[in-house]
Amino acid sequence: MFESLMALEFLLLLLLVGVWGITGYVGNHLKYLRGRKTRFRGWLLVTKIGVVAGMVLILLWVLDILLIGINFGWLFVMDRVAIILPLLGLPALAVLIFALPNLSRAIKAGSSLRSLIVPVHVMLVGAVLAFFLVTIDIPAIPNTEDIIMYGGALIIAVVLLWFYHGRRLRLLEHRTPRLSITIARSAVYSVLALGTALIVLIIAQKMSEFPGRMEMVHHQTADYGGGDPIPPDNMHAHHRGHDPSASDKLISVVDLKGPQSGVPDKTYVLYAETKKIQLASGETIEAWTFNGQAPGPELVADEGDLVEVQLVNKNITSGVTLHWHGVDVPNGEDGVAGMTQDAVMPGESYTYRFVIEEIGTHWYHSHQQSSIQVQKGLFGAFIIRPSNQHETKMIDTTIVAHDWMTPDGRSIPALDRDDSFLQNLVEPGLPVRLRLVNAGNLTRTFSLNGAPFKVTAIDGYELNEPGTVTDRLLRIGGGGRYDVEFIMPDTPVTLAMLTDGKPVGRVYSKDGDSAPEVLEKGEILDITQYGAPTRASFDTSTVFDRTFTLILDQTYFGVYNGEAGQQWVINGKTFPNTPTLMVREGDLVKTTFVNRSFADHPMHLHGHHVQVISKNGLPVRGSPLVLDTVNIEPGETLEVAFLANNPGLWMDHCHNLDHAQKGMTMHVAYENVYTPFAIGSETGNHPE
Repeated sequence: MFESLMALEFLLLLLLVGVWGITGYVGNHLKYLRGRKTRFRGWLLVTKIGVVAGMVLILLWVLDILLIGINFGWLFVMDRVAIILPLLGLPALAVLIFALPNLSRAIKAGSSLRSLIVPVHVMLVGAVLAFFLVTIDIPAIPNTEDIIMYGGALIIAVVLLWFYHGRRLRLLEHRTPRLSITIARSAVYSVLALGTALIVLIIAQKMSEFPGRMEMVHHQTADYGGGDPIPPDNMHAHHRGHDPSASDKLISVVDLKGPQSGVPDKTYVLYAETKKIQLASGETIEAWTFNGQAPGPELVADEGDLVEVQLVNKNITSGVTLHWHGVDVPNGEDGVAGMTQDAVMPGESYTYRFVIEEIGTHWYHSHQQSSIQVQKGLFGAFIIRPSNQHETKMIDTTIVAHDWMTPDGRSIPALDRDDSFLQNLVEPGLPVRLRLVNAGNLTRTFSLNGAPFKVTAIDGYELNEPGTVTDRLLRIGGGGRYDVEFIMPDTPVTLAMLTDGKPVGRVYSKDGDSAPEVLEKGEILDITQYGAPTRASFDTSTVFDRTFTLILDQTYFGVYNGEAGQQWVINGKTFPNTPTLMVREGDLVKTTFVNRSFADHPMHLHGHHVQVISKNGLPVRGSPLVLDTVNIEPGETLEVAFLANNPGLWMDHCHNLDHAQKGMTMHVAYENVYTPFAIGSETGNHPE
């Protein structure tokens, strides 16, 4: 329903521009037809039809916005009401008061024609501004500056049009130009308009290019969430290094490291290199690999371990890093190029050391050109076992979903590298745990057919008393993980990832050779209502130190870093102009995510886990839901909360990495923390 109503709004605004454009042209032509009674009346009738059609479209738009507001809430329409409604409503009122009365009688005087033409043209200006705002420059959270700027543009248009048409009508009283001259003038105006638009586009593209070196965290976009502002003298070190004149409390991300001494409990070496790999179907992929594998090797550690990982870049020319997705490492170990380190270039190495303080299913991937490098294969699973785990006989398998790109540009969905169904021999009666990792950009839907199952953990966090289900589908956003457990029956069990084409998956059976039986339809498991309630860190009554509202939107056209096309925005802005959420250590922080776009946005906050408080205004009624990647679907509003207990500068971005690469990236910044690193072509750091 949400997508339909938003698509209807786009269509109505497009029609408004078209209808008022035609009506404006026809109405303008009336001033050349005075004295030609028959033709004048014909064009007047067309003008009247256009005005009526335009007014009907405005009423339909108002009704559409009203339905969106009623069904999805004020945050979905506040910019439409505060900014766009006046741009359409005020000109429409002028048309009703001035233009329509003149359309109802024969017009002879120039003043009467001006009272007709000017409101219609102002209405066209309002429609164009409204369409521009929805498609290119979404105001999201309206402010006084937006109201003044766009309201002022409308007022200027009124004044200019009033004087222009008055002067033009006076001239026409003495001389009416030939039709050929009128057509030529219109053609010149059209060429000038198109030429101006093209020049503006070229200039805008050039101006949007990122500089060769720039800060990744921009405190000029600081949002304090209603809390105490951070003193300005603590906010200006950044990539230039420590400023001696600033407070002595300033801390570099370089100093926020894990233990640099001591014998590690687990040691790994990962070599990044290019290599051709083959999918189960025989498709050959030009992949980027860790240790020659794609996905990379599964890393397994225990809770409390001191882990040491050496990253060696053999031949990834653009550089590489390691980010520990879902593991709340110290900031200096987070592996974000240009934020916590420089990218590791070919022939170089970098060592990460950190103590693991959580359990569950996680994963690692490069955070240098991540939209490209993760897609090409620079990722792998990271499994953390509880320190008090009892040894039990269980089939424990990690399955990583990904979309592999062939050399000819085709996208092939697969589980690990299996783009069909893989057979598995399992003894009946054995417990089976499937650790499902979505390493792709798109939300994936899974089904398990043949046995009752439980979702025991999400994003590594164990759920309280998860219930048994049989026919529910599981939707996992990009970057998310579900642990699914079942007892192997005598009959086959089919795990399937549903796709637009043929599903792919696993078949578990006692003979290791059974045909897949895919469950393709069913109700999606609502994880906010699943499991049993128990005591949680936050609820709807918690008093927070800072509260943030983040509107997730899309633009249909714009310019970003020198490229024109669709963009993904937060509060109407793309990185680096997105909000920087400023916090102090110890703050209780609430964030409200509102998805007004047509796509899922799996928002991933580095270095922290967040607890989901409510979904679409309803509190979580199942098990406490603690996530590191929160998937917000179109039309949804999710409130999440976290304790600011891990000082640093942290990315908070959409884990559809193509969206992050097109602007949907922001940061959480702690007081007094700065980075000596920078991003841009001069630095070689491109974290996206």
